[in-house]
Amino acid sequence: DMLRTIGHLWADLPLLIRLLKSWKQGSYRGLSVRTVASVAVAILYILSPVDAIPDFIPGIGLIDDAAILTLLLHSLAQDLAAFRVWEQSRRSR
Repeated sequence: DMLRTIGHLWADLPLLIRLLKSWKQGSYRGLSVRTVASVAVAILYILSPVDAIPDFIPGIGLIDDAAILTLLLHSLAQDLAAFRVWEQSRRSR
């Protein structure tokens, strides 16, 4: 299960980045305020030097950041699926 979760994380991360770029450019408007706020809070946490587990601890310092990113991607599963459909429909035109 852990390897499957990591695989989904790596597969969904580029999709999330494309979604955010399309939203920022104004071409995709399928995001709710809640979704945008969730992404902003997760990014702020990941970039913040103050973490539940400090990043400078070798081996375990990034576990909380990875957990936040995993929770974010899981909570955005429907948004990512809708964006994937939107993106594919634009490609098929």
